[in-house]
Amino acid sequence: MIRRRQQRGSVAPFMVLAIGGALLATAYTLDTSRMTNSAGQVKRATDAAAMAVGNERLINGDQPLETLQVLAEGYVLNNLGMDSTLGEQIGRENIVLSQTSDDQQRLRYTVEVTFEANPELLGGEVKRISVHSTVEVVARATEIALMLPNTLSENSTELAALRRLAKDFAVRMLGTDGDSDQRVWISLVPYGQAVNVFDIEGGRQASIARLRRWATGLAISPVELTSLFRTGKASSLADARMPDLASDLMCMNRGLNPGQNYFWDQSPSGQFTRVYYRADLPENTPGAKWLSWVGPNPTFGQASGTNDTRFIVADKGCPTAAVLPLTNDVDALEERLALMDTGFNVNYAIGMGWAAHALSPEMRGSNGWGDEELPLDFAEGEQQNAKIIVMLANTTGDWFDTDSYNSAVVGEAIDGTSDSISIAARRFESLCNSFRQRNLKFHFIGVRPGDPMDFGRTLFDRVAGPGLQICTQGTGSMTFANAPTFNEGEAQIENLLAAIAEQIKHEYYARLVE
Repeated sequence: MIRRRQQRGSVAPFMVLAIGGALLATAYTLDTSRMTNSAGQVKRATDAAAMAVGNERLINGDQPLETLQVLAEGYVLNNLGMDSTLGEQIGRENIVLSQTSDDQQRLRYTVEVTFEANPELLGGEVKRISVHSTVEVVARATEIALMLPNTLSENSTELAALRRLAKDFAVRMLGTDGDSDQRVWISLVPYGQAVNVFDIEGGRQASIARLRRWATGLAISPVELTSLFRTGKASSLADARMPDLASDLMCMNRGLNPGQNYFWDQSPSGQFTRVYYRADLPENTPGAKWLSWVGPNPTFGQASGTNDTRFIVADKGCPTAAVLPLTNDVDALEERLALMDTGFNVNYAIGMGWAAHALSPEMRGSNGWGDEELPLDFAEGEQQNAKIIVMLANTTGDWFDTDSYNSAVVGEAIDGTSDSISIAARRFESLCNSFRQRNLKFHFIGVRPGDPMDFGRTLFDRVAGPGLQICTQGTGSMTFANAPTFNEGEAQIENLLAAIAEQIKHEYYARLVE
């Protein structure tokens, strides 16, 4: 009996120990749960901050890290929830934003929060906890060819408006200092009757070397100018004494037969079969350089014929401003814009062909534009490079794309033939189909007469319209400003270009990776 009472009395200490252990376990669980919940809330806050930083980086690539740091701090502090203790533990000094990048166009921002968690119920050692979130910003490499008309319709007022519009668009895409992290480049393609590919940076000798690389021997020394070359005044169209080269002009073309699409996605070496020159009277282009000789009329494309005094003048159909290859230098773009001047006739498809040349990887390196990296490869397979043509056009006029510059051979009839318009229409359709096959995106902004029955307006809709609709399928666009000129429609066109810029930026994305 004595033993039984002693045994019953010995249970009490164990009960006390059990209850104490349970309380300790509960306290531990509560402290652990609290710290886990706190870390979870901080993680949600860093997630929100990282995404905010990533999206801001996409919208404005010029933002410095210091500005993004302030943005991250605000998002973290505003997403800590209702836990006042957590709010006391974390201040701006606990939040750090860092940036890393790799060679695959990926930019990463990490928002890290470090704070001290105090086990309030158990006491004991304060724990230092770090929570972070990482956002990956993928800015697709984007190459843009910006086409600007330099024709007889663009007087000084129109050219001034085009310069302002082009610069505003360039700044939207490149920023003010050409942020290389964005991997965005713009090529300027002034177009008129043809497109000038004179090498402004390299100078005359570099341009002559380019001409000899790109053109065939027959194109450089056409038979119809045999009598000129025999005089010793010039040895070929690659002679620096020729009026075009002496005036920093060099217009040429290839692939002019139907369906050839200017061979824009092929290597340029030895492919250009036409080097343009203007056989005309000097008085028709006042102030232009010229030369004369006695020989047959070169416009017939023959080495023989009736001899008379003939003239070649600097080509007013070849724009004064040459193509500026892909660049992210806003100053270089502005300098090239300053060279634009009033030109002559317009051939839209020829301009479009050269815009495509500006984006073709076959024009990369010393055989092409001279840059060893640009243009990048076409978007195929895993490649996500975006290539985009943005074309501004004045569609005023009663004819286009049917003059002699569209013929594959000098002396071949084009303008005035019964089927010249249908040939031009098929050229637009074929060219635009070739763009789509290479995933080139196309945006068109035009100005035109207000009268829907205007002949030039209806002609453009009939000849170029169907082809351009092919060009702009998918994510492209075709829009006409409600104005007859660029100057009058400048505000509207600026808004249209801004919308295109924003659409292009949507090619980029931000995603959480940690």
